[in-house]
Amino acid sequence: MTRRSAPFVAPDHIDSPTSKEGKKQAKALLSTLQEDIASFRDEQFPPDILTQIRDMPIYQGNHDEVQAYHQRWQPLIDRAIGFYPAAYLPPDYLPLPASLEIPQFVFHVQKLHLTKTRAKESKSFGSVGALVDKCGEFTEAEMMAMESTLQKDETARLVAHREFIDLRAYVFCRDNKGEMLEPERIRFYRTGLIVHALPNFKVVDSRQKPRKRRNDAYRNPIADNGVWKVYKKK
Repeated sequence: MTRRSAPFVAPDHIDSPTSKEGKKQAKALLSTLQEDIASFRDEQFPPDILTQIRDMPIYQGNHDEVQAYHQRWQPLIDRAIGFYPAAYLPPDYLPLPASLEIPQFVFHVQKLHLTKTRAKESKSFGSVGALVDKCGEFTEAEMMAMESTLQKDETARLVAHREFIDLRAYVFCRDNKGEMLEPERIRFYRTGLIVHALPNFKVVDSRQKPRKRRNDAYRNPIADNGVWKVYKKK
């Protein structure tokens, strides 16, 4: 199972958080937090008390070592939860957004399975100008084809796809009874992953054999600049 991130909520201490001024204040506070995280990360990551796994930003240790490193991050994690109050709460246990670049901590880990998967990034647009701003230039003929697609249907939108190789870790943990749980699929490359390794901890590295991506419902792109392929959104 993969995990999406917890949703953003403006902190309670901001006056009129839904107003324009309130949103501006929340954005400024979040920006300050991100700056503090970046500064702390420069000093504290990679961790000095844990062992790196392979060539990955993944580090393992026993329970006390991982807990000690987690405590260093706790003040920043607490501040982040002020913006993302649903983080780590049942029933979903959603993580903080990867954009914060706070390491992900997982305890009671029995096995890691490292994989590469063929995946795609997807962006939706209501105008050709916005698409070009995000995805780069296209030929004149392709630009005209995209404009024509939007003009023929007022409800039409364009969708741009970029293929890439997605690096993931399937994390297998044990519960309090020692029973193996269903694995969590975690994207860790941006944040780093910290695992409390149980006895007989095992790493399975399948990165040399990227998994095939599921069949794409979109075919015959309207435009293709070598990075992004553009289609009429279904």
